Amino acid sequence: MDITLIVEDTDPIKPGSSRYNFELSKIGALRNVLSFSSELSNKGINNKLLNKLYRRKAFLNKHASELGRVLHFTEPEIMFKSKQLNGRKIVLTVHDLAVFGTTEYTNLYWRLRAAAFRRQFVYDTKRADLILVNSSQTKNELIDRLGTDAGKILVTNLGVSSDFKPLRRQVNRVIGYFGGFNPRKRVGRLIEEFRSSKFYRDYELWLAGREDGEYSRLHRMYGNDSKIKFIGGVAEAKLPSLICSFKYLVIPSKYEGFGLPIIESVACGVPTFIYRDAAIPEEVAHYSEKISSLEDIDRIDYSELRGRFLRKSKRVREEFSWERLRTLTLKAYKTLL
Repeated sequence: MDITLIVEDTDPIKPGSSRYNFELSKIGALRNVLSFSSELSNKGINNKLLNKLYRRKAFLNKHASELGRVLHFTEPEIMFKSKQLNGRKIVLTVHDLAVFGTTEYTNLYWRLRAAAFRRQFVYDTKRADLILVNSSQTKNELIDRLGTDAGKILVTNLGVSSDFKPLRRQVNRVIGYFGGFNPRKRVGRLIEEFRSSKFYRDYELWLAGREDGEYSRLHRMYGNDSKIKFIGGVAEAKLPSLICSFKYLVIPSKYEGFGLPIIESVACGVPTFIYRDAAIPEEVAHYSEKISSLEDIDRIDYSELRGRFLRKSKRVREEFSWERLRTLTLKAYKTLL
């Protein structure tokens, strides 16, 4: 099939689009996969800026002879105006519209970056012939905020690996978190609530995720607290075991385009909580419990809660599948050829 998948990277350990890229790259019918990270570093502000200004475009020009008739960019960040788009069908994956609504949770750099990126984002969505989104929430946001034609948007929910399931493991007196550390994840809020809650006396808080975003700042502030454990990045193969060792898992994020850690935790049968003031897609949110603060968890009987999530585990593993996502994506490709 004459389709080129264009990604930043395919590292399954990284959160967000990287896991999605890794799973899509398994579609055997693809002509090829071009990964910017194979030649370009995206670490640090300077590299990010240079990649955005000209490096990615130069990379695409260099590999022009390898491009298929359909180009699938797996995030708006890496799609740009280029002569290589001329005469080709374009597929674009939009994971969320955070750039349009959550800048109040970012520092000056991220505010300026978001403002510069919005124009590119709008161009990308208008130029794309087909837009794949992870949730109905993102589809509705594209229609309501940007006036995107609903007819060219397809919802393809993310999947859960079969490894995420209830495991026989000792359950520790731990409140866990895993995911990203950018400001909208509100990990700092979770830490502060934990330190001021009843849980602080008898529980620990374990925080897992790649050391980016606010990870270093939070580690400097709270790393000496014996009740708080910063784990860093965890390989996907080890995540189910880690998750199943938590008594509770809390995702404090303000906004998610999907919320894969929520679904993976529920698939493991672990009681999983989100905040009532968060914007989480309904297809994911309804599997979790909603709280206003950590103190709300203490009011729920654990045995009843655990039983409820073990029942939810089976439903989640049936509903969300990477194979289903690949099948839907492949069908969508065929409509463009």
